[in-house]
Amino acid sequence: MVRFGFGFMLLLSLITVACGRQVTPNPPGLGPGGTPPGYFAVFMNVAQPFNFTNYQYMIVLNTTGDRHTPSTDTYQTNWDGYSYEIVARGNGVSALAQAIQLVRSTQNPHIPPQPLPLGTTPQTFSFNLNASGTGTEFQVLAQKRIFVSPSPSPSPSSTPPSLWTFNAFVTQANSAGRWQFVDSMGAGGPTDPQFISPVLCMTEPFDNTYNARGFVPPDQAAEITSVEIANNPASPAPC
Repeated sequence: MVRFGFGFMLLLSLITVACGRQVTPNPPGLGPGGTPPGYFAVFMNVAQPFNFTNYQYMIVLNTTGDRHTPSTDTYQTNWDGYSYEIVARGNGVSALAQAIQLVRSTQNPHIPPQPLPLGTTPQTFSFNLNASGTGTEFQVLAQKRIFVSPSPSPSPSSTPPSLWTFNAFVTQANSAGRWQFVDSMGAGGPTDPQFISPVLCMTEPFDNTYNARGFVPPDQAAEITSVEIANNPASPAPC
């Protein structure tokens, strides 16, 4: 589906209605998902309107190139695949999104990684809380380069891996540094790591939607239905 990135919308005189929302063709210079060159967009959808009083909504990215999927089975995997997260949180009155580097402990790999917020600006990272007009979809538009950060982890590189993987999670809000999973992309939701991420080639343009595997938590505001990821590399190249 073709959409504008939040913060980069243009007013056009002709607007058509499709898929339950108003959409327009991409203006010149914008790529898949309405993304400018060098950006990618993430759309996260849930079954009922977001409940930021009780939950946090996040997409965890593995940018190491090892193709491992971030899992809810964190104790056994030692938080394998947890490189960065895009997290949307709020207090029931307002909501915000952040880009965070996840720094895993070398002394005790079983404990949750330390969150290190990344330095972003409205030009490099923007958040649209209500992308669909129904309260069930948010959009984040991010410049890819902000996910290549200095030490401590991962190590900086002038040629970062181009193959990424991901998972989406809903966790309990205000969990005091602990991740209390409520749902994920997998069929078992918070407990069963059955989801295997597709491999995302971040040097190629794409716009793909990935459906969750159908777990239904007691509160449908915590039920992930799909994640859409659109990518528009500044200099497209095969992986």
